[in-house]
Amino acid sequence: MKTHFSRWHDRTRPESPLREDLLHGVDRILQELPSRQHWLEVMSVGLDGGREAPLAFRTSQMNVFPVGDYLGVTTIVPAWGIGWRNEMRNDDVYQVLSWFMHYSRQYIHRSLVARVLMVAWEEHEVVLHPFGSVSSSHRFGPMVPFPGADSAFEISESSALSNWSSGKDLDKPVASSSLWGERNTLDPYLHQGIFYFLRGQKLGQKGFAQEAVVAFDCTIQCVSGFLHARKKIGKTLTRKEVCAILDLDSESGECADYAYFLRNNFGAHAGGWRWWDFCEEVSDHDLTEIGRVAGIVLAAAADLEPEIRAIDPKPNDWSRWFTNNFKTLWGAVWFEKFDSWHAQSQDA
Repeated sequence: MKTHFSRWHDRTRPESPLREDLLHGVDRILQELPSRQHWLEVMSVGLDGGREAPLAFRTSQMNVFPVGDYLGVTTIVPAWGIGWRNEMRNDDVYQVLSWFMHYSRQYIHRSLVARVLMVAWEEHEVVLHPFGSVSSSHRFGPMVPFPGADSAFEISESSALSNWSSGKDLDKPVASSSLWGERNTLDPYLHQGIFYFLRGQKLGQKGFAQEAVVAFDCTIQCVSGFLHARKKIGKTLTRKEVCAILDLDSESGECADYAYFLRNNFGAHAGGWRWWDFCEEVSDHDLTEIGRVAGIVLAAAADLEPEIRAIDPKPNDWSRWFTNNFKTLWGAVWFEKFDSWHAQSQDA
């Protein structure tokens, strides 16, 4: 962790005198986290458009329930984003490190919500977004002990029903049978794959066929990265090879290759042929089939994940999980290259 923050500091603000204080702050976080094992945050969000996906189910980490015009999702996550003011002697260091911890906690929450988004799509073909227009949070720690998951879910759901209900009659929720409710979306390859898959569905619904194809191929590219990293494959995989490794049929491989061809020749670069007529050459059926295959590839990877697991989806010790998976968090929430680019552009 210190190595990553040192490198980031030296690349983005080499003239800053904060390096020593920054590394001291990192030490304080690593020292404090084990004693904060029972600092938890119970976060609830109302997903807009959720009335079209009347879901209700509960796992050990989240509770899903209809509320007014929203789909309510409550998650239990480590309270990493709070309580650092007294540990940082420099305000700039506090801002940097507390934001990193906030983003890390946010990643856990969004990973869990991503499962719900896939259930909503799989069972209702509704594309929801993890950023709801209403939200609430209950924090537990040294002052207010955590009452247990079931009690925390009941408290949060009662609060949401009281504050977000529209007074309209709600459709009776149907018990979910989707496997996405328990798949491991803490793995960033699967989490990112969900982002691109749902983006593709949304773009297709809005008539942006070319952009939808790019998003669907990005879904398969995420799975390719997943297989490369988790199975330690030493070569770049073709789209057909991705499908073959996942034991999908040859037709799926052909469709995935077709999506890759369209992305490379029309979506990711300026195309050289019939620019205005892409949607005529690529039919609605083609787009639907490409989206279907992207979803199958993503689900197959998620089902393979337990056999090649690298990230524990239900840790008993979040502080140990943090240190074990710091590199994953760094790559997912702190885009070092973006900060470096800004630093270079300001120097130019």
